[in-house]
Amino acid sequence: MTWLAALRPGPRVTGGLLCAAGFALLAWDGLLAAALGAELLATAFWWWARASDDPARHLPRWEWLRRPAAALWLALAVAAVAPAGAPGPWRALEAGAVVWAGLELLAALPLARPFSDLPGPLLALGPWLPAVLPAAGFVVLWRLQEHWLGVARVRDAAAALLLVTAALAALRAFALRRWTAALRWLAVGDGALAALLVAVRAVPPAASLLLWLSASGAHAFLLGAELSGAVPRRGPVLSAIWRTTTWAASAALAWPMLLAMGARFGARGPLWSLAAALPVALIAWVNVARMVEAPERRAVRRPGTGITLSRVAPLFALAGVPVALAIASWSGPPVGWAAALLALAPAAAGGLGGLLTYRGVAPGALAAPADEPPRTDRLAVRGRAVRQSARRVFRFVTAFERTLAGWALWLLRLPAAPLRDLHSGDAQEYLLLLVGVALLAVVLPLLR
Repeated sequence: MTWLAALRPGPRVTGGLLCAAGFALLAWDGLLAAALGAELLATAFWWWARASDDPARHLPRWEWLRRPAAALWLALAVAAVAPAGAPGPWRALEAGAVVWAGLELLAALPLARPFSDLPGPLLALGPWLPAVLPAAGFVVLWRLQEHWLGVARVRDAAAALLLVTAALAALRAFALRRWTAALRWLAVGDGALAALLVAVRAVPPAASLLLWLSASGAHAFLLGAELSGAVPRRGPVLSAIWRTTTWAASAALAWPMLLAMGARFGARGPLWSLAAALPVALIAWVNVARMVEAPERRAVRRPGTGITLSRVAPLFALAGVPVALAIASWSGPPVGWAAALLALAPAAAGGLGGLLTYRGVAPGALAAPADEPPRTDRLAVRGRAVRQSARRVFRFVTAFERTLAGWALWLLRLPAAPLRDLHSGDAQEYLLLLVGVALLAVVLPLLR
């Protein structure tokens, strides 16, 4: 049996295979494939949590991943029961279930909002694993957009929640000191802005996918690189390349969305554009100012050809940006220079503010954390106060949301209280209750 034990994959490989299969099914067309993909994704996190160093802590932390899968099964059931020309309530229920699944994975709902603050269950890849979930949320909303974009109320509510999520993600990334945690929230912001791009129908689906891959892929690569020595932040040239790459990818993702806001929401368009400009500018600031050069750990550099993955990856991250913008410009209406520059202004202002506050590695920074600039001048003290204010705003909003969600759940459970009082909660009594209800369902038709 030793050879069987040798062939048996470990929890890391098994969870990785389940996660890869889940993403493949999410990218497939259809509600059935999406529901199965969400189930496999939840199973992967359950597998990792079960094999972690503290299963009692990790299993309850990630059990909420069953809710997106349940929402997609509900959408599949509604689509199977309701005919093609079903009235509005059936379509709204199906669209709401799809949006519920995507928004929950994107940390856009109160019950799943803080998951990016916590590392994943697997010890080796824990800080990187939560970035998988906003990617899955965007794929759900992007792949199943024909199921929810046609219902105006659901689409507008999803756009409002995505806008709030982008703002909260930007505030959280701005407030956090740890660069890995900030990158996880930047991934949430990328997914929210990309899903908002889909909601306002700013660009064709292929262009929105390319823009999201560029922005989210750059942040995912940086997050993975932080776990292997923070190579992209070693040296002024490489850190400047990645600073430019992340800023350009995020600006390209937000630019067509800001352009389409005015046309999509009519008279309320300027208000929506102004609300969206804040997270765009703040994400641009974080991309530029927080990408601090890490001190070199070696006295003598290792000889090599100079062509490394960290130097080639920015080219792949930005490869889809011109293609996506070309597709958007060819398929959409012509855009004037004034509107284009105005839509680019938030990202440009955020990047300029990041350059003005960026200081790199100072002589006293070797004793400070590598992801935080030294706090020796008056500007650093003011920046720390601003970050604390952003942290308070995030905690206030999330606490308020969770309070509202708690009251809503209490109101939903209130009508079911008499049913819970029919038995004491014992498993055998619950089975007897089900048998009694089944017998009643059989006898009542006979008594008519």
